[in-house]
Amino acid sequence: MKAIKLIAVIFLLIIALLVAAAIAVVTLVNPNDYKSQIRDAALKQAGIELDIAGDIGWSFYPWLALELNSVGVGYPEKPALGRLERAEISVSIPALLSGQLQMNRILVDGLQLELVQSAEDNNWTADTEALAAASEAGETAAETKPATPADGGKTLAIDIEAIELRNAALTFTDQTSDSRIELSDLNLSTGRVSQDRAFPLELSFALQQFAANELQLSTQANLTTDITLDLTQNHYRLGNLNSTLKLIEGAAVPAVLEFALAANIDARINEQQVDISNLSLKADPLILSGNIKLRNFSQPELSGALQSNSFSPKQLLTQLGQNTPETSDSNALTSASFKATLGGPAGTVQLKPFSVQLDDTQLDGEASFVLASQVIALKLRGNSLDADRYLPPATGSAAKESDGTGNRSTARSSGWPKDEIIPLEPLRALNLSADLDLESLKVNGINMSNLGLSTSADNGLIRLTRFKTDVFEGQIKATARIDARKTPLQLSVSKQINGIQIGSVLQTLADTDVMAGKFNAKAELSMSGQSIHAWINSLNGTANLGMAEGLIKGIDAAQSMCQGINNLSALWINAEQVDKTTPFADLGASFNIRNGVVSNQDLKAQLDAMALAGSGSINLPQQTLDYRVGLTIEDNLFNQSCSVNDRLEGVEVPVNCKGGFYDEPAKLCRLDTSFISDIIKAEARRKIEEKVGPQVEDKLKEKLGEEGAGVLKGLFGQ
Repeated sequence: MKAIKLIAVIFLLIIALLVAAAIAVVTLVNPNDYKSQIRDAALKQAGIELDIAGDIGWSFYPWLALELNSVGVGYPEKPALGRLERAEISVSIPALLSGQLQMNRILVDGLQLELVQSAEDNNWTADTEALAAASEAGETAAETKPATPADGGKTLAIDIEAIELRNAALTFTDQTSDSRIELSDLNLSTGRVSQDRAFPLELSFALQQFAANELQLSTQANLTTDITLDLTQNHYRLGNLNSTLKLIEGAAVPAVLEFALAANIDARINEQQVDISNLSLKADPLILSGNIKLRNFSQPELSGALQSNSFSPKQLLTQLGQNTPETSDSNALTSASFKATLGGPAGTVQLKPFSVQLDDTQLDGEASFVLASQVIALKLRGNSLDADRYLPPATGSAAKESDGTGNRSTARSSGWPKDEIIPLEPLRALNLSADLDLESLKVNGINMSNLGLSTSADNGLIRLTRFKTDVFEGQIKATARIDARKTPLQLSVSKQINGIQIGSVLQTLADTDVMAGKFNAKAELSMSGQSIHAWINSLNGTANLGMAEGLIKGIDAAQSMCQGINNLSALWINAEQVDKTTPFADLGASFNIRNGVVSNQDLKAQLDAMALAGSGSINLPQQTLDYRVGLTIEDNLFNQSCSVNDRLEGVEVPVNCKGGFYDEPAKLCRLDTSFISDIIKAEARRKIEEKVGPQVEDKLKEKLGEEGAGVLKGLFGQ
């Protein structure tokens, strides 16, 4: 028993001696006397140069405290890395011995870091030789005094009075790109930091980005929150998070932009889950709100809901400093909103259901994004969309080529545009699967209904697998393929048209009503390149056109033919008894297209008492045509009002169209009237010869004399 008491007395005596020694060291030893040794040790052990211009203060018990003033740091023969005006830190020794990390205020004041990247090196890493020397010294120390986790690796209980970072700044200069980023006015402060209760945190900073000394971006940010820490369970909560970000005008920001974020965040790292509740993101006039849950960090699984307020896209664009598009309808782009439910399998961000409201158009469906492959998938169904509302306002009548007198110019076009209008790289990067169905769509005055399309894109191969719509009382179906995987771009289109009313087409597109009837058509086309010029010159394929019956308005081909014949033969005609229309039937034609040249050899149609046939070619690259249309009389034309001899049946009357697209129509296509005149003269002579016999000239001379007979001879071309 006495031995135990003796040992206890000796132990207490040793502790008392150690405390006395520590007090003597702190009292008698001035750390400022050892600045040179500290500098030498830093250079030898870590290859770092220290510039200790201010005083060093310290204490040992009961608080292990250190105070530094005006300290600079850097690597030999490199630009200075940084400077610290003042730093204070103190740890309670008794609390540390009992397994608690108890600290007074941690203060870092005036920290300035200057990071410089040059073409050869940077100033924040040591040279290879210095690193090797420091590493060798560290290995020796590790062999002499192996480190062991404190308290068997048990996490210390933290109790810090406050943490304060004042007036910190960081500058990163990239000399290779002549750019610079400046982080300034960085301030951070907390209340009492512990694991058993929430503590407040405030953060603020300013950031500027420069390119060749020109300001590109300037921001100011502020953040406040209440933080709860559970280091043992890796559980962290940020309550009442409020953050604002202000983007000030610069070369990259055309206007002052302000964003505000509010949320509660609960992160359980061990369970790999993060919950974000009461989320609110404001960028006037847009407000985004919702709740999000994240599970599994390596293969994220998202769930929750997001929605927006009803906002004006035009106002949002103005706030973002973007040009607001002028629209033909001033009320277009003034109301929008969306909402979505988040879900989907691991590694996929899915919005299902997903709805978007844009003005009067409602789209509902689903959307997803696969993180690994970056595939975007869309399935949307909508009510109606009037795209004309979003087109620029009309500036007057369509521009027409003119020679200065109001007449159409006869000058040819300068050619098809050669500007590349389809970029290859975005197409090659696109991975998309999309389905869109609309009840109705209006584009350039064309009303379409029951519109549906399906498309896919896979690393440069884009397929339109479905396009259908009801339009002009008929239906259009099409498929298409774009291959951007190689140069030049390859395009192919397959189109089928059924029961389209040609009159509605002409009325809508050309503001004319010269034809009526429904037609069918098919086309298989291919082309290559990225410009209209390339497409026209590489256009190949086949097409055909057919109309069972129809009507040409404003002209009666039968009457025109009859009148032309009778004017020449001096026969009587009653034009009022003839309608000003030309009915036709069984119109059909097939086309072969090679390198932009469209050839047709079998145009045919049945008109009133006539047959129409045509053949020729249209050269799209040269913008010229060479086409011949022939009308063949097959029956007497309107026997009650206009008689033509049966012998004219089977005679073809040609019309030749030859010239450029921009030639005057009257000069482009002409009827060969001399051909008709010759036919009529020959027929008239035949009739006279049948009536008066072969001695017609002698008999005429007897009755009319030489002069009268000469007139008739000239009339009949003899």
